This record gives sequence, structure tokens and C-alpha cells, in this order.
Amino acid sequence: MSRTSIVISYVALLILSVSATGMANARGGFNANCRVPRISLCPDCTVAVKIIVLQDHVCRINYGSMGPMRPQKILVSPKRGKYWADNETSTAYSPNKGFLGGDYFETRFSYELMNGTPASALLKANVEVVPHL
Repeated sequence: MSRTSIVISYVALLILSVSATGMANARGGFNANCRVPRISLCPDCTVAVKIIVLQDHVCRINYGSMGPMRPQKILVSPKRGKYWADNETSTAYSPNKGFLGGDYFETRFSYELMNGTPASALLKANVEVVPHL
């Protein structure tokens, strides 16, 4: 086996082992209304992110790689907008009409690892609502 094949095999094994332990990624995907960084959730971890949203628009965040989520628990609701579960694999944030500036929310995600074990992660989101360009 060549050195390149061995390296590729080890990288593939590493990726599979991370997947089996419950790492899950989320992203806003192509959404002209907002910018969402890659969000990697891991069992019992806290993830802090900054989300940029256009004024008077809804930002949808897709967690499809996690599969269906269990109901979330919103620990801190945004004061200048609304955050909700859009469906089984995505959530959404919408600022109050006309609002510009910062907002914040915290939510606990509950989901199932690939081996069936329940897991959860805490997401702390700083939101910046900006004017249309």
C-alpha cells in the first residue's frame, strides 16, 4: 500500500470516528438574509456563534446533518426578535420590525448520537442585525 493510500485511510478513519462520537455541523446554507458560521455541536459542549441577519428578514439555520432533533429548550429568549424551531432539522431567527443592532439567545439542543445515545449541546448566539445593502 502506498504512503498516500495509508494517509487517506487514516484520515477516513478519523472522520468516521468523529462522526460516531456525535459531532454534528449546522450552517445557514445559502441564505441571502443572513450569515451563519459553521456550527459544530458535540455532546455536552457549549458553542458560541455570531450570526449576522439583514434587518426585517428571517434567518434560517439548517441542522440537517444531525438528523431530526428532539424539542429544544430555549434558555434565554432574544429580546429584540424571535427564535423558534422551524421544523425537525432547522431553526429560525427574525428580528423585530425595524430593529438594528445586537440581540442574543441561548438554546439547548437535544439529539441522538449515531449509536442511539441521547446527547445535548448548548448554543449561545450573538446576533447582529444590519441594514440592507
